[in-house]
Amino acid sequence: MMPEERRQKIIEILYANKSATVKNLCDQLMASEATIRRDLTVLEDEEKLERVHGGAIIQSNVPIEKEDTYNEKEGVYLYEKKQIAKVAFSYLRENDSIFLDGGTTTIELAKLIGRSRIKINVFTNAPHFTQFIAGNPKAEQFILGGRIRNNTLAVVGQLAIDTIRRFRINKVFIGVNAISLEYGLTTPDFEEAEMKRAILEKGRERYILADASKFNKVALCEILPISAVDTIITSSLEEDEIKEKFKLEGVLLVEATKKEAGMYDYDGDA
Repeated sequence: MMPEERRQKIIEILYANKSATVKNLCDQLMASEATIRRDLTVLEDEEKLERVHGGAIIQSNVPIEKEDTYNEKEGVYLYEKKQIAKVAFSYLRENDSIFLDGGTTTIELAKLIGRSRIKINVFTNAPHFTQFIAGNPKAEQFILGGRIRNNTLAVVGQLAIDTIRRFRINKVFIGVNAISLEYGLTTPDFEEAEMKRAILEKGRERYILADASKFNKVALCEILPISAVDTIITSSLEEDEIKEKFKLEGVLLVEATKKEAGMYDYDGDA
């Protein structure tokens, strides 16, 4: 395993559990103690975790200081994003009208739609999604107009918001930068927050697609509280306390573990 990949796995383990011992990380990643300690030092220098005696922790509601670009996020947690997309696909039905917002997890759902033969209307503010969805001759595509943000490759602005308000959307699938029980769904950019809020408010069924690294984090701009969504599809979360708290908010938390995601067949007719 390459150092960058191993460090990404360390961060994912910490976000899922809030803490981990050096021994536990050695066992999970099959690496030596010296290697893990070196990785923890690098990650602490990057302010991604805090070293404690015998291991490391991640604080709750870690602020996001910098918004990564689309290209920087595209290959990170790719396996988890694909598993999340498979589970999300299982919620689609013939003749649905759905919205996919621009993101590196939602694009995996767009690819699955393009490989299927489900009859569906797809609205999106991500122009680069259309090349994948076009593989499905039964998918009708609608693209919003407006300004494209370079960081996310997604269309934002009042023109796009006014357009989406004219249509009936029964299911929306949104990616977010940060999820916190206290602060809800947040993102670093004001226009992105406005766009995501408008999309979520239009959907009858609202799905958030977010891997475990997005939990217990807070970005600058609030989108909506947790209670405003119906379902969050994520990768494996180890902390039962988090699951119970989301349940109390009326949110269904679906974990796209390897075993669960393998149950969903997205090939052929849906």
